[in-house]
Amino acid sequence: MKSLINALRALQEVDRQRLDAEKERRSITERVDQLAAMLADLEREQSDKRDKLREAERWYKEREKELKEDNEKIKRAQTRLNALSKAKEYAAVQREIEGLRRGNSQKEEEILKLLAVMEEFKRAVEEEDAKLNAMRAELAAEQATTGVRVKELDERIGRLSNEYASYEKGIPPEVLSRYRRIQKAWQGMAVVLVDARGSCGGCHRSVPPQLYNTLLRQETLLACPYCNRFVYVETAVEEPVHG
Repeated sequence: MKSLINALRALQEVDRQRLDAEKERRSITERVDQLAAMLADLEREQSDKRDKLREAERWYKEREKELKEDNEKIKRAQTRLNALSKAKEYAAVQREIEGLRRGNSQKEEEILKLLAVMEEFKRAVEEEDAKLNAMRAELAAEQATTGVRVKELDERIGRLSNEYASYEKGIPPEVLSRYRRIQKAWQGMAVVLVDARGSCGGCHRSVPPQLYNTLLRQETLLACPYCNRFVYVETAVEEPVHG
């Protein structure tokens, strides 16, 4: 039975190392994934901003074109006005010119406001581009650095898995199945020491004296009655401490 406990302890140590390696790997990949996701979100936002800027530029060009066309209309109307002699026709053309000028004045004001907004928006887009480039560089460096570490961890996990399989062979299937259930329930700690005071190394409660004395004989595989973990005592312990 001592050999079985030793096999379970060895299996648990391999498990602990494997779980630590897997945890580190998850932490690394999650950090890189989060950075990549953040970058993708910012790139989408930047793309939306560029679309809005293009739309503003399109509107600006349309207003400029309209303004130019209206100025041409004013010139033509002014030419017609100079050739008119009838007061009624002259007044009508003059009203047309005044209406075009009012419209142009309004368009010019809108264009100036839009230009100011566009310039501010362009600066914001350029600043965001600089941030994105820095983030892309950071992500590339992180991927390069963590890629090496992930490869090391994958190799380590592979070796530990092979080592785990070798220990499994010496453990009866029903014990192995139980070990796995306990390990899952207690996050890796399925086999724990009962110290010289009779305290369970898992739940830290005192095991019954009879159980402790039985553990000292190392004749059977036993579990803590409180947390259900497999328990053992160090072989150096020879005398029971429970009366």
